[in-house]
Amino acid sequence: MIKDEIQKAVAVNLKAGKTTEVKVLRFLISEINYAEIAKQGQLADEETVSLLQKEVKKRKEAIEMFRKGNRADLVKDEEAQLIIIGQYLPKQLSDEQLNKIVEETVQSVEDKSNIGKIIGQVMVKVKGQADGAEVAQLVRQKLQ
Repeated sequence: MIKDEIQKAVAVNLKAGKTTEVKVLRFLISEINYAEIAKQGQLADEETVSLLQKEVKKRKEAIEMFRKGNRADLVKDEEAQLIIIGQYLPKQLSDEQLNKIVEETVQSVEDKSNIGKIIGQVMVKVKGQADGAEVAQLVRQKLQ
């Protein structure tokens, strides 16, 4: 399980004296624990991946805001956190692979006017291996 991997990484990084990694990993464990309490049970790996993707999205939004505010120091911190979180996410599909999946899905759907349905079908196929915003953008491009 991803949670177990993160907990082991906390111990390894703690021994190595890597404070940034320990801080980020402890935060992730905390978020996973909160989600498990809300669910009243353990999270499946897919749910954990979804939670991690939300954290990645938060970091990307923060980076964007800090860049607008000329806060290079905070951008650097957020980017470091992004890298650490990314280690526990599934490998992302290449642009070429994602394009192929989107194209196949768009061609297989009869009702081209329902963009949301097409995006949903693509997201089921990629299962956390692609960013939803990127998928939505590609689907819209293919339908134009």
